Amino acid sequence: DREVLVSEVERMLKDPRADAFSVHFPSAWLRLDKLGKMPPSGGEYQFYRNVKIEPMLAEQVTRYFRDMLAANSPVEEFVDSDFTYMNHPLAKWIYRREGIRGHVLKRVDVDSRRGGGIFTLPGLMTATANGVDTSPVVRGSWVLENILGTPPAPPPPDVEPLPTDTRLAKTIRDQLELHRKHAACNNCHQKIDPIGFPFENFDVVGRWRDQYKTSKTKVDPSSILSNGKEVGDILDFKKYLMEKKELVIRCLTEKMLIYATGRKLEALDRGEVDRIVKELAEKDNGLRDLVCLVATSDIFLSK
Repeated sequence: DREVLVSEVERMLKDPRADAFSVHFPSAWLRLDKLGKMPPSGGEYQFYRNVKIEPMLAEQVTRYFRDMLAANSPVEEFVDSDFTYMNHPLAKWIYRREGIRGHVLKRVDVDSRRGGGIFTLPGLMTATANGVDTSPVVRGSWVLENILGTPPAPPPPDVEPLPTDTRLAKTIRDQLELHRKHAACNNCHQKIDPIGFPFENFDVVGRWRDQYKTSKTKVDPSSILSNGKEVGDILDFKKYLMEKKELVIRCLTEKMLIYATGRKLEALDRGEVDRIVKELAEKDNGLRDLVCLVATSDIFLSK
């Protein structure tokens, strides 16, 4: 009985044990498991280990998801919002913001919408960096696979990751321009790189930067996407994601179904995914509604 199933889903979501979902699903969806694989250390990043900032970055992602789930907030708030979560260490070391006290994460208004949304949280920016530098390729691939649901093809096995002769390259943008001269690389990189460049203002721990520390060159977050659309910075890119919110919502739906069933989706599942996305739109794309639709779907109930 669907009404009974829906009431049981709601009952279970209210149980404290359901908090495990808010911890584990965002980690699987956004690949937060990569956080800590190559942590920054030494020099200006010594605080990362000394202050034990990494668990706070993970908890910030969890808190964002948990509160949206509790409030049945629209999925669009993952893309853009006017709030985030901070405690004193995060405010001091990451956001460089005064007036935040205590170690408990608090919901606070952001000074600029560039800090709103879950996709630019410092934990995810750290997880998509290598502890030393950032890469538009890594972050662009991450967006395509985990946010837009259109993963790029794997690189050819006989092509080097970046050109060995970088004497003419002063920035990562120059290096990638040389890399794209390989015909085998150009097709994928013209799709990946432009999506990664708007994130370049976030350094390896998600702090905002206007110039690269080593080269002293100004960060250029602008790009022209593969469809010809010009994007000036992360704010423009968030607007683009909002224009493509159907892709974002569909990707989230598919990721949640994969998490719920423990298997990859198949072509036969497409019709049920379409139904969930359509019904969710009728419910204003609420996150809690999405969980209910997934848990009462034929894909989940027949797993």
